[in-house]
Amino acid sequence: MINVIGAGPAGSFFSQFVKDDVRIFEEHKEVGKPIACTGILTSAISDLIKLDKSLIANRIKRVRLIPPNGDYYEFKLKTEELIVFRDQFDKFLVEKAQDKGAELYVHHRFLDFKREDGEIISEFETKNGRKNFSSDILVGADGPASKVAQASGLFNGRRNWVGKQYTANLEMEKDVFYVYFGGVPDFFGWVVPESETKARVGIASEKNVGMYFEMLRKKLNLKEKDLNECQAGPIPIYNPKNVTSKDKVYLIGDAAGQIKSTTGGGIVYGMRAGKILADCLNNDLDYEKEWRKKLHKDLMFHLRIRRFLNKLDKNDYNELIRTLKDIDLGEFNRDYPLKNLGMFMKPSLVGFFLRNSYKAI
Repeated sequence: MINVIGAGPAGSFFSQFVKDDVRIFEEHKEVGKPIACTGILTSAISDLIKLDKSLIANRIKRVRLIPPNGDYYEFKLKTEELIVFRDQFDKFLVEKAQDKGAELYVHHRFLDFKREDGEIISEFETKNGRKNFSSDILVGADGPASKVAQASGLFNGRRNWVGKQYTANLEMEKDVFYVYFGGVPDFFGWVVPESETKARVGIASEKNVGMYFEMLRKKLNLKEKDLNECQAGPIPIYNPKNVTSKDKVYLIGDAAGQIKSTTGGGIVYGMRAGKILADCLNNDLDYEKEWRKKLHKDLMFHLRIRRFLNKLDKNDYNELIRTLKDIDLGEFNRDYPLKNLGMFMKPSLVGFFLRNSYKAI
């Protein structure tokens, strides 16, 4: 028996593939709520699962990169990206897991675990009091503040950005993903349209995210009355030193910090990690070794680029976006960055990196 903590994409996708019996525990009374995600998926999602059309809020065909001086660069995507209704997406995945035999327990908040006679006894707070469930294996798919990671001693060395996003009444071009650089020292702002009149507007930073969101709101001429649902939460920063397994306890997705450091996106990587773990348990393989072999190089690439970007000032960002205009980024997939690395070998961009190499990657 396997107990999975967290009914998000990583935990639910893992539960579809592992051969053992599975229980999935969700602390909230409804899977997919509250929402703390932009819900944008690259075409890489199609390598993992076919989505129902009802899950798709919008389709993105262009990306606009906007530096501080406003002289933006826009490129057309070779393969459109999807904006999903995140709550419905999570429910879709957990229902797939249930179809494979997984049991779902909502309103069960994981508290701690102990070991007893070779079993892992997990304790939960429920609406009917505390309950214990035993298992042979415990999987933490419970997000950036993973209680499983904390209880197992695997939470050391964690850092997070704080994301602050609102759904907003805002008229923007429906098929464009807007990215605002230079307003935050360690991340960026975004506008992701759901329709011609509604968008997901957000920003992230390790510190002062509220102040930076106000700056973005004013930049977009958004009034307080235009802001609707607040969707805020931590975004883990990838740390290659993090250990993600210990004595039959495993971490996947956000709980393991398996996040793209350039964008904060982690849905696809979390699902891939879940499938890797299922394969490891099914075939007696080393999870730590396998996920690092398949995911670490891409995640490390994102981390190095993030470290470089964090050294740039506003003038540097203006120059970077101006330099990128010589490159067609339409074929670049953020979930498979190393596959298209050659496209960045343009002399102008190489020159930019060399001029700023003292800032270190």
